[in-house]
Amino acid sequence: MADRPALLHNLGMKIVALAIALIVWFVFSAQRKERISERSYRVPLSVVNIPPQMTIASPLPTGVEVRIRGPFTPLRQLDPSKIEAVIDLSDAQRGERIYRLAPEDINVPQEVEVLAISPSEVRILLDTTSEKEVPITPTITGTPAPGFETYEVQSEPRVARVVGPGAALAEMDHVSTDAISIADRSATLSVPATVRVDAPGVRIREGQVVTVTVRIRPVEAAPAPTPTPAGKRRR
Repeated sequence: MADRPALLHNLGMKIVALAIALIVWFVFSAQRKERISERSYRVPLSVVNIPPQMTIASPLPTGVEVRIRGPFTPLRQLDPSKIEAVIDLSDAQRGERIYRLAPEDINVPQEVEVLAISPSEVRILLDTTSEKEVPITPTITGTPAPGFETYEVQSEPRVARVVGPGAALAEMDHVSTDAISIADRSATLSVPATVRVDAPGVRIREGQVVTVTVRIRPVEAAPAPTPTPAGKRRR
């Protein structure tokens, strides 16, 4: 049998390769002809791989502003809810560090370019995680009805277990509840309330919802003045 021309060797694979090359060429040609657009989004900031027994002790921005650029079609098809900025703490140590956000920290398609990120730097303070029990102080607003007074305020449970950065817990001597109004009240009331913590990284582990009881009673009348005996002069 005569040898086949070299051009016909592996003909099937050559046809497949040619088809792939044509498809790629058409795709890139279409992208080159397509108009280029720019858009801005506010995307959430995610912090991942926090080291065990560590917690973030500093406030974080809820999101960052991202400006991107790319072909019109990919930008139009982009789902903003799936874009996020990611900071990886895999190699982080206890203490404060400034993390710079780079374009590769934004999860956008390959054909989309990240032009700007704001803020471009995030300060993160890491501290060891601790636990502590602290008293709960109900927050009371307003005053009872005329002729009545408050004589006792308490919560059940009376303490909350909090968990968070050790330095923040060391300075915490109590936690407060949502505001409870007793304006114009003339009787004792018991209401549920949520315990709030404002310190960054601190959360309630036990005792987040409590029952606050405010006892109200009539004001006792002042005793009548003792009459002065007749014939006695006041000095």
